[in-house]
Amino acid sequence: MTDTSYDRFLAAYQSDQPPPWDSGIVPPEVQAFAGQTTPGRALDVGCGTGVSSVFLAASGWQVTGVDWIELALDQARERAEQAALPANQVVFLRADAGSRSFLPDHPPVSLWLDVGCLHSFPPEARQHYAQHAARLVMPGGTLLLYAFAPYERDGEPRGLAPEDVMALFTPAFGVVSVQHGQEITDPDKASAWYRLRRA
Repeated sequence: MTDTSYDRFLAAYQSDQPPPWDSGIVPPEVQAFAGQTTPGRALDVGCGTGVSSVFLAASGWQVTGVDWIELALDQARERAEQAALPANQVVFLRADAGSRSFLPDHPPVSLWLDVGCLHSFPPEARQHYAQHAARLVMPGGTLLLYAFAPYERDGEPRGLAPEDVMALFTPAFGVVSVQHGQEITDPDKASAWYRLRRA
């Protein structure tokens, strides 16, 4: 990710108002997945203030939440403390899934969750991200991804089309389902939930 992107995200968390993407609501798709799946180890990439991380941990998952904004992670840790979760049920780490080196010593996970992180990455960072997902998601595990459809920000392409997701993640992952919709915080943006299974 670029310094400009970092500054934009940092400013959003420094504001008196929550960032527009931080609704404080666990996405229904995450709730449904957790309700249908035996808890295991999960990685919440771009976890922000830990809304989904804490929900998963409270549902029995062993969760690592990662973000590159320390201020967001501080709020996530406060959220976990208020939820009175068992020690080490959820941990929060500063890391960038688009970098060459990402959690090199992390154990494999059965769930890689991304609620709106990858779609902001530039092309090279997306490739690193996909490589890390293939390394860390155990065979049969799930990559649950929420992304905006293609759009532009500051003249740069952002978002993901289904063919972009296929190109990034196959053959390491197979696409189980794609659910198209609209972003709740920005009705002008089309979006989709992708569920992929590690081969």
